[in-house]
Amino acid sequence: MDDKIPRNHIIVMIALCIAIFLVSLDTVIITTALPSIAADFNISDSGYAWVGSAYLLTNCCGIPAWGTFSNVFGRKPVLLLANAFFLAGSIMSATSRNLGMLIAGRAIQGLGGGGIGVSVNICVSDLFAERLRGLMLGIIGGVWAISSALGPVLGGILTQQLNWRWCFWINLPIDALVVLLIITCLRIHNTPTPFWNGIIGIDWLGAITIAGATVMFLLGLQFGGVTYPWSSATVVCLLLFGILTFILFFVAQARVSASPIMPFHIFSNRSNLSALTVTFFDGFVFNSVAYFLPLYYQSVLDSSPTRSGVLMLPLAVPLALFSASAGWIMQRTGRFLELLRGGLLLMTLGTGLLVDLPAHMDLARLIPFLIIIGIGFGPNFHAPLLALQKNLQEKDIAAGTATFGFIRMLSGALGIALCQVAFQSGIGDQRKRLASLGLPDKYLDLLTSGATISGSHNADATNTEALAWVRQAKTSAMSWVWVLCCVASCLGLLASLMIQKSRLNEGRVKDEQDSVEMAHTKSSSTDENHLIGARAVASAVV
Repeated sequence: MDDKIPRNHIIVMIALCIAIFLVSLDTVIITTALPSIAADFNISDSGYAWVGSAYLLTNCCGIPAWGTFSNVFGRKPVLLLANAFFLAGSIMSATSRNLGMLIAGRAIQGLGGGGIGVSVNICVSDLFAERLRGLMLGIIGGVWAISSALGPVLGGILTQQLNWRWCFWINLPIDALVVLLIITCLRIHNTPTPFWNGIIGIDWLGAITIAGATVMFLLGLQFGGVTYPWSSATVVCLLLFGILTFILFFVAQARVSASPIMPFHIFSNRSNLSALTVTFFDGFVFNSVAYFLPLYYQSVLDSSPTRSGVLMLPLAVPLALFSASAGWIMQRTGRFLELLRGGLLLMTLGTGLLVDLPAHMDLARLIPFLIIIGIGFGPNFHAPLLALQKNLQEKDIAAGTATFGFIRMLSGALGIALCQVAFQSGIGDQRKRLASLGLPDKYLDLLTSGATISGSHNADATNTEALAWVRQAKTSAMSWVWVLCCVASCLGLLASLMIQKSRLNEGRVKDEQDSVEMAHTKSSSTDENHLIGARAVASAVV
C-alpha cells in the first residue's frame, strides 16, 4: 500500500467521474424535456414513462452481464464497449423521428449506461482499499448528485432555447474525452482468458432469463389500467410469465449455471441481503422522486421546463454536498452504517412531507421538504455498496458490484412503473367529480386513460374554476406517489437495521503489484469457472 495517490489513478478517477456524470445526466436531463417530447410526438402518459423506463430497463438488464464481461475480457475493453453503446444510443435518440425510435435509442443508451455504471464502481474497487474507496465512491456519488442537479436545469434550458434533441447531442464531445482518457490511462485487470472460452463460459441462460423477466413484468405494469384493463389477457400473461421467468432465472442460477452472473452465496449472508434490500428501496424512491417532481411542477404548477429544473436544485444540491461529505467522514472514521441509517430516516420523513404539497406554488413548504430529502439521499448512493463489499471476497467484488447496480436500476424502473400506476389510478378516482364540473367527455377520456400531460394542454379550453379542479385532482393523484415512496423509504430503513455493524479497514491506494496479483487471482478463478462452463455446454451438446 502507498499513502500517495499516483497521478495515473487521479486521471482515471477524473475519467470515471466524467463518465458517471453523463450516465446520471441522461437519467434526469429529459425529465424537464419530457412534456415537450410528449407534445411533439403526441404521446400518452405510458409513453411518457417509457422514455425514461426504457433507459433504466436496459440499464439494469445488462448490468449482470457487464459485470461478467469485465471479469472475462478485462475492465478496459468492457468500459470502452459500454461507452460505444452509450454514444450510439445518444445519436439515435437525438435523430429520432418518432416515439418508437426515441425509445429504442434510449434503450441502447441505457444498455451502455449500465456497463459504464458497473465498470466505474468495479474500477474504483480495484484501485483503492476500503477506507479510501469510501471517499472515492463518495466523490462518485457527489458527481452523480451534481449531475442530477444540473440535469433538469440543463434539460430545461436546452429544450427552451434550442431543442430537446440537444439533451442527447451534448453527450458526444464529452464522452469522446472519456474514451481518450480511458485508452491512455486505465491499466487494470487485463485477463488473459481466450475469447471463445470466455464466450462459451458466460452465463447466457441467466442473462437472457433475467432480461426477459424484467421486460415482461414491467410491460405488464405499464399496460395495466392504461393501455389495457388489469384483467386483460395481455396484462395477466405479461405479469404471470414475468414472475415465472424470474423463478426460472433463480433456479438456473442455483442449479444450472456453472459461472452464474448473480452468485447465490452473495445472498447467503444476512448483512449482504439487507444491504441489497436497502439498495432496492433507495433506488425505487430516488428515481420515482426524480421523475415525478418535474411532472408536478409542469403539469400541476404550470412551470416552464427551465423553472422546473431550477426547482429541483433544493433537492440535488444538498444531495451532492452530503454525498461527498459522507464519503469524507467514512474515510476518516471508517463508519458508514450510522450515516446510512440517518439518510434513510430523513428520506422517509421528507417523502412523507411531500404528501402535503398543495395544488399551487408554496416555496415555504417545498424547499424545506426537498432539502430534507436531498440530505437523506446523500449517504445512500455508496454506503449500501460499502456494506455489501465489506463481506465479499476479492474474487466476488465484480459480481457483487454488478448485483448492487442491477438491483438499484431494476428498482428504479419498477419505481417509475408502479408510481405511474398509482398516479393514473388516482386520476381515475377523480373522474366523477370532474364530470360534475361540466368538463368535456373527450377531455376526461384523455385525462383518465393515460394522457394526463396531453390533457393538461387541452384543459386551456375549460373555464378557470374547472382548470383549478383539474390541478387539484392531479395533486391528489400525485399524493399517492409520495405515499408509495414514503412506504418504500420506511421499508429500507427497517432493512438497514439488519446490516452488520463494522468499520472500514485502513489503507489508501492499491499499488501496481496489488493489482497484478488481484488480476491473476481473478483471472485464474474466471478461467476455471469458464472451463467448467465450456465442459458443461459440450456435455449437453453430446
